[in-house]
Amino acid sequence: MTINDIARLAGVSIATVSRVINQKGYVKEETRRRVEEVIAAQGFRPNAAARSLICNDSSMIAVIMSERPSSFSLKLINAIEERAVQQNDSILLYHTGADVKREMVAISQAIEHRVKGILFLPVMGSEEKTVELLKKAEKEEIPVVLLDWDLYKEDFDCVCLDNKKIIYDGATLLFEEGHHRIAFISCPEVAKEGEQRKDGYIQCLRDREIPLMEEYQYAGQFDEQSGYEACQKFFSLPKPPTAVLSSCSSITLGCFRYLNEQHMVLGRDVGLVGFDDISLVDFLGCPVTAMEQPIRELGENACDLLYLRINGTGKAKIRRKMILGTRTIRRGSESICCSDSVANRASG
Repeated sequence: MTINDIARLAGVSIATVSRVINQKGYVKEETRRRVEEVIAAQGFRPNAAARSLICNDSSMIAVIMSERPSSFSLKLINAIEERAVQQNDSILLYHTGADVKREMVAISQAIEHRVKGILFLPVMGSEEKTVELLKKAEKEEIPVVLLDWDLYKEDFDCVCLDNKKIIYDGATLLFEEGHHRIAFISCPEVAKEGEQRKDGYIQCLRDREIPLMEEYQYAGQFDEQSGYEACQKFFSLPKPPTAVLSSCSSITLGCFRYLNEQHMVLGRDVGLVGFDDISLVDFLGCPVTAMEQPIRELGENACDLLYLRINGTGKAKIRRKMILGTRTIRRGSESICCSDSVANRASG
């Protein structure tokens, strides 16, 4: 017999059972009697470990991430863990591998473990069932903060990036370096109501009255192959672009691989700007200008919002949304020496 069983038999939440057992918090008298009758009938006696869990005293926060291990996820986890340690807590980490079913299992298990709170980086295409599970967590007094994506139009706190502005600034940087033929490689967007990164590219070109060319756009995935194949397409055009703007780090690596194979020198033959910083390229001897994501700040601010809820200092009905900016790391790859004659080499 577990706390969950008592809650199910009494027709109440786990949090209500917790309040009855620990004699903390308000419970309607009728509900209290019903829970106590079930406890007595079942002969239930919570052990020390169970009591710790139902008191929400597990000293753990759950971090549920769709990201597979990567430089992004490792930096994010480190920042979160450091913040949690300051609160004398540890983290319970779930990697869902971008699988919706695994995501739902992770949320359910986090609720079962009675973690203090949940930091959640969702899978693209998460279903309504995911939203319902997150709502269930909050009903069980387990606060939720969304990481990086404001995916649901629900009352969840979130810390996210201004994706549209980041790409807008990257395209602006290339324009100011003299590029008018700027190609863009997009990645799948979680925010279904607007492809934010692509919107930034489109808005920048419109603001500068640059024609929007379909052949200069490529719908990629979160992988290196997308960058490689996009550049194959761009530089086989009769009039190829003079610069490429990439929407994620793995795509940027694919661009670099293709351009390197074609013996095109970044900052001389073609311009390249990537979303997020890529330390690996430094070791290859050809640094890439990047719009760097504030990953540490993302993790730290998400933790701070979560602990506001955990410690009861955040008003439960007020949704908090924090939008972070970025910084540009210029390494010279945004430039070009001879915009027409050199770029045309790739098609020749």
